[in-house]
Amino acid sequence: MERRTARGNRLGLALLGVPLLAVGGYALARGLGGFGAARAEDRILLPGHVAYFAANRWLWWVIAASALVLALLGLRWLLAQSRRETLGGLRLEQGRDGTTEVEAAGVVDALETDLTRHPAVQRAHADLTGTGAAPGVRLRLVVDEDAPLDVVRDHLDRRAIPRMRQALEVEHLPAVVRLGTGKPTPRGRSLT
Repeated sequence: MERRTARGNRLGLALLGVPLLAVGGYALARGLGGFGAARAEDRILLPGHVAYFAANRWLWWVIAASALVLALLGLRWLLAQSRRETLGGLRLEQGRDGTTEVEAAGVVDALETDLTRHPAVQRAHADLTGTGAAPGVRLRLVVDEDAPLDVVRDHLDRRAIPRMRQALEVEHLPAVVRLGTGKPTPRGRSLT
């Protein structure tokens, strides 16, 4: 989940949760007699309220439209949970002679190939994130469970990430790495 999505989740849940908590607290206090014993046994919808709903049929259309809007907002929220903020391409240079653009897929494929060539890395998946002016990289690696992690980190720090920085012509390239482990590498591959 992206930071922006997580921030939106927290805000949305707070805006929804606070009123629901207040209504639930009121109902609980009323049911337990917090406003007096007679109040706890009163009906919430009085006959006048029921008559108002029955007389004004347009109110049901408003309720239905509101429910539809809430359902669409819920669907949008659900789709936002799976959204990944990745870059499709980068503009490296722009001048009067033209523009140099690079597809993110090509750069990512090169990084994945570079990483999987290391004997300790079994699988690699990369995504470019951020903006064209300040890109970042998100990596998911599956490494040999017997591999020393300092060897993998050293490969990332000294070879893979610097080569990608050079290809993207940026001075800083923030990287987030998720490591998983896989079955040991077949004999014959050196992990150092």
